[in-house]
Amino acid sequence: MNSKTKFSIGNLDIGGDAPVIVQSMTNTNTLDVEASVAQCKRMIDNGAQMVRLTVPSLKEVESMRQIKNRLRTEGILTPIVADVHFNPKVAESMASIVEKVRVNPGNYVDKRNFSQIDLTDAEYAAAIERMAKRAEPLFAISKQHDTAIRLGINHGSLCDRIVSRYGNTPNAMVQSALEWIDICNYYDFHKVVISMKSSNVQTMMEATILLKEEMEKRNCSYPLHIGVTEAGGGLEGRVKSAAGTGALLLMGVGDTIRVSLTESPENESPFAHKLIQAIQNPSQGHFLKEDTLYFTSNEPDFELWMSQASALAGYYYYRHHIRDIKLQNPHFDESQIKNLESTILQACRIRMSKTEFVSCPSCGRTQYDIQSVLASVKERFSNYPGLKIGVMGCIVNGPGEMADADFGIVGASHGLVCVYKGKQRLSVAVPIEKAMDQLDELVREYKQ
Repeated sequence: MNSKTKFSIGNLDIGGDAPVIVQSMTNTNTLDVEASVAQCKRMIDNGAQMVRLTVPSLKEVESMRQIKNRLRTEGILTPIVADVHFNPKVAESMASIVEKVRVNPGNYVDKRNFSQIDLTDAEYAAAIERMAKRAEPLFAISKQHDTAIRLGINHGSLCDRIVSRYGNTPNAMVQSALEWIDICNYYDFHKVVISMKSSNVQTMMEATILLKEEMEKRNCSYPLHIGVTEAGGGLEGRVKSAAGTGALLLMGVGDTIRVSLTESPENESPFAHKLIQAIQNPSQGHFLKEDTLYFTSNEPDFELWMSQASALAGYYYYRHHIRDIKLQNPHFDESQIKNLESTILQACRIRMSKTEFVSCPSCGRTQYDIQSVLASVKERFSNYPGLKIGVMGCIVNGPGEMADADFGIVGASHGLVCVYKGKQRLSVAVPIEKAMDQLDELVREYKQ
């Protein structure tokens, strides 16, 4: 490995001096080949340069093969990514079909029960060795088919072994990634992309930068996929994404990006491209005075201006711990400016003026209308500064990613959801209406 790692994923170059790649993820049922192909095509038409689909079990493997073949038959060469959870056998099957497989290290650990595990150094090393052995077939098949692997390190799904030793921290995320870098090196496999995901902007940024520094110490530089996971929707989701992803791009960090919005997947890539555009042409009209960032702009495009302001705020909060932001733009009225200022401060967790919502973008595993439920939750519970509510699509990442939320809803099956208080599940699968009533009771208790 050298310090400017670059390789191809399908028809795209990634890493080194290659342009930043925009990717997105479908929310169709992968077993529905027609719907998945149609959505892939719409996403690609809207700017997605790489498309990811969920493969929750072995039964979706053949559907993925058909989806890819259909796209290739129509002359669409966009790389296809398989998103794999729980079952390593699914990852091994997909490695011979698609251009990239995304795996979570948690797929390969002994257990993950949100419990404390105290291991000796010898026991710890033995657990890593078992994990590496389980991953060996994936690397062998990926080598054979020239398939890339994305190591998806999620703040909310770190294994008990890691969290017990390093805490639920950015450093713990980095240690998880470094274990897998060592495993990749052991198997002489280097077609690797790494992501450090969190719904907390600062956690995501810190983990990504720490990993970059650790890789530089090792004289290697695997491409980094960056993004704020479970960013939400609307203005809040875009600001949170820009404050984290945009700030890292300003630092020259990031090879591929995804803007995770609780909206139609077709909406993600246009904003991602606009964010890249904003970073490539940053305004010079900003300065720091004491602990406040001042940003004056004449940009008439709201999303470009908002992206620049949010990225600058994320950057300066990370580097200088600013405590406020003041915006000026003659194209927008005072209420729009004040709303953007408060939304940016909330995204960076500088000043919490309203409820914080953590919501996933949904995918083929989500079996309820998460977009309408998020809208209802926001309407009913927006005015509780300091309160954090999660609205998650499924059990895969839901409980982990919203583990520091006060309360939340996690999708179960067929339109049913479970209600959580922190990591504790309070209900069996219930209809949305009943879950909202339970949230009402929990929030009233919180308010008291």
